[in-house]
Amino acid sequence: MRPAGESRHVGRLVELAAKRATGALHLNGRWGGVVFLERGEVAHVESPLTPGLAALLLRPVSTEEGWAEVVAAMRDGEAEAATTAAAHLARADTTPAAHVEILRRGAMADAALPVLGAPAGAAKGRSRFRPGERHWSAPGGTTSVADLMAEVRRRVHVLARLAPGVRPDLPVRRAAHLPFAQVRLTAGQWDAVRLADGARTPLDIAWLLGHGVFATTVAVHELVHLGVLTVPGGRATPPAAAPRQRQAPSFLRATTDTRGDRAP
Repeated sequence: MRPAGESRHVGRLVELAAKRATGALHLNGRWGGVVFLERGEVAHVESPLTPGLAALLLRPVSTEEGWAEVVAAMRDGEAEAATTAAAHLARADTTPAAHVEILRRGAMADAALPVLGAPAGAAKGRSRFRPGERHWSAPGGTTSVADLMAEVRRRVHVLARLAPGVRPDLPVRRAAHLPFAQVRLTAGQWDAVRLADGARTPLDIAWLLGHGVFATTVAVHELVHLGVLTVPGGRATPPAAAPRQRQAPSFLRATTDTRGDRAP
């Protein structure tokens, strides 16, 4: 049985894991996506809402203008060209396999949040399982359904504790007035501030940066507490009000850190 509040998609995934199935579980609906299984363990997860492995691989080698076109195509569902280019890049001798694996695991966790973390009432689409179907990337490490769901719940908990009005799908903007004379930002923070025009959401910013949606949303939360960004109807929060948050253990910690370069 699945825990109360989790969607029936999770229940279907647990059933397939118990059968040690290999293939792809396609989930329809707004919170849909694809979960790839290898002998009952999760090999990868994709969501149309989050930048996948292809986006994370291609963004560093793309110009800003060219990337904007790629993002528009991928978010419209036209991802074949980007996937082909990313597959070629992932297999190139100049791309370390360890680097690809770090990006893959980050993209997997980022996609799992909307696909498997949506409330039970939100995931209403149908599901279908295609035996034998595999992700385009080279096989990497797998993780158990239980460990993946633990990471999903951890992220749901973190998002629930963010500053009021900070959500992946709500717009943010630069503060009109800063509560201090100077502020020092990292390159990643500055990129987020630069793109926060009052119309873009953390999800939009994540796509344009080629970063994970979860990590970008957490970064926006930190910038709101610094008083650099604000949300509609919100006020800049003085730095002293920023809460301290304990970092819960994550199955990704062995290969990636969501508070590092924020790429996942």
